[in-house]
Amino acid sequence: MSFFTQFPKIQYDINANGIKTEITDIFRHVDVNEKFIDNITTYTWYEIKEGERPDVVSNRLYGSPDYYWTFFVLNESLKQGLNTWPKSYRQFELMLEQDYSKYSVLVFIPRQYPVARKYENSFEMVNYFGGLDLSTGNVKIRTKDEFNGKKIEADILKFDDQRYQLWVYDINDKGKFANNISWNIEYIDNPYEDGQQYKQFEDERTAWAKEAFEWVRLNQTIVYYSFLRDIENKQGLALESDAYYDYFLKNYFQKIQFVSHRFFESSYNAPSYFLDNEYEDERSTALDAYSKVFSQRDVVLENNYFRGDVDTNIPTTRLDGFEQSEIEEYNSISRQRRFVPSFVESYFAEQAKFVSIKEDLEEKSFEARKIRIIRPEHIDEFVETYQEKLEK
Repeated sequence: MSFFTQFPKIQYDINANGIKTEITDIFRHVDVNEKFIDNITTYTWYEIKEGERPDVVSNRLYGSPDYYWTFFVLNESLKQGLNTWPKSYRQFELMLEQDYSKYSVLVFIPRQYPVARKYENSFEMVNYFGGLDLSTGNVKIRTKDEFNGKKIEADILKFDDQRYQLWVYDINDKGKFANNISWNIEYIDNPYEDGQQYKQFEDERTAWAKEAFEWVRLNQTIVYYSFLRDIENKQGLALESDAYYDYFLKNYFQKIQFVSHRFFESSYNAPSYFLDNEYEDERSTALDAYSKVFSQRDVVLENNYFRGDVDTNIPTTRLDGFEQSEIEEYNSISRQRRFVPSFVESYFAEQAKFVSIKEDLEEKSFEARKIRIIRPEHIDEFVETYQEKLEK
């Protein structure tokens, strides 16, 4: 029997013209809970074999393909329909190819540092994209080939701030991209020469630059205050004008260096979840997993900077709120408090252990093969009771 032949009929004005037509009420639903099942019958479990369709399983169990719908009623994991039915290995491979293979993943391990700034948050986040909108379609991750100056780049799909993964696609040179670790995030040049599309693109870029400016203020303290000091000496740049944000974008934001720690050419090989380094049966957060992975480059700042960019060779009136007499003291504090990251007491040069996206999906697919079924001797009773519930 067809599943929907059991559903009651209703009168419905399909065209909103006052004329009602009899249709099947496909929105009617009976949720089968444990008490309902126990009251009318008993059930057992069945493991779906490789490539078995619902109608094939129904025919195998009940001698008819018409009871396939009972599997979707009885199992919470199948409530979303055929898309949740366990896939064959070939279907699984095709799904991976279609949904994941066109994307690659870069892992960026964030670091938190103390910042010697008065009246400001005492830490800044480095190597972290959280809160930054990278899904506009106009933002790329780029670097320059040191030999020929050609840009190595990719488009950005998203940043997963739970796993610290930047998902990218359309890589223009996968070999060089895979071997690079230092990156810039750049907003692309306007592809239009004039007209309404040109103006719209410029407006969108300015709006994005404003958001990036706020993100830098919260996360990249050194860059933020360097820009403020620089802009004081620029003539013709009105505060918060389009030119103001354009200058910030090109000369400061797009020069921020982000260091990737790992590259996965196929995104399904990237971590889905992490394992505790001491208790492998337990899961770990990416934060805890990656807290045990660091390099000297994460710790040492270039050009003798200290976090907070404090120094003595600047005017007495400072944008960061310090008085000249306080600078030496905060220089010392900044040097002493530098660490990676603030919430970890010891560090180990040890790679985080993880289960890949592919392995996780394979595991879930295997688990989904075991479904609850009505025992064959009780199938007719179940169908009759379900029909009664539908018609109430």
